[in-house]
Amino acid sequence: MNNKSSLYIITILLFVQYIVVTVIMMLFYDVGNRYAPEVTHYVLDQNYLSDLGRSVGYAGSPNPSYIFYSLTLGLIGIGIFLFFIEVQKHMHNKAKYIILLLALVSAIGYIGIVLYPADVDLRTHIIYAQTAFFSFFITTLTSQIFLDRKRFKQSNLFFTVLNLMLFFYLILLFFGPPSSVGVWVLQIKTIAQKVMVYSQIILCILILNNIKEKSK
Repeated sequence: MNNKSSLYIITILLFVQYIVVTVIMMLFYDVGNRYAPEVTHYVLDQNYLSDLGRSVGYAGSPNPSYIFYSLTLGLIGIGIFLFFIEVQKHMHNKAKYIILLLALVSAIGYIGIVLYPADVDLRTHIIYAQTAFFSFFITTLTSQIFLDRKRFKQSNLFFTVLNLMLFFYLILLFFGPPSSVGVWVLQIKTIAQKVMVYSQIILCILILNNIKEKSK
């Protein structure tokens, strides 16, 4: 097995493990949410993904399983960096170095979310989350511009969908009302986050697969 195939498989596994681990954690989550701290199950439209990484629940009970979310999120940060390493291989200009730098910033952002859970340092947590998502958006946008559009038509389509989703989510993240306004805001933001994150992972897998197929 050559290095390229190894990198492809590792990146795919890093993406898939996040989906699998977070879904399993949702099934066993029992430490409430902002508007219902006493609830003993995960509420899709009231719990953020980052709630899985809370070391202490909303009602004050410990959440020892947070370590699994910390691990899976750290791995997804590495996966994103490896993804862009593969993407930049198909560019023949200096933009590839900018892409790698931006991808590194995004990866650090995801790892920063792990280091500063929302229940430990909310302000720093938000800063790292915004850094991760915004730098990822700029990186995907730059990648789409400099990737060979004629050769990777399908990837270009996936990048377009991904960039549009990221753009609208960033508008909501930076300019939308805070969750403290009411439960309806929390519902919109938590659903939007899940749609964006899981779609982002799936689209990255499709892009990676398309690039690999075209490179044969």
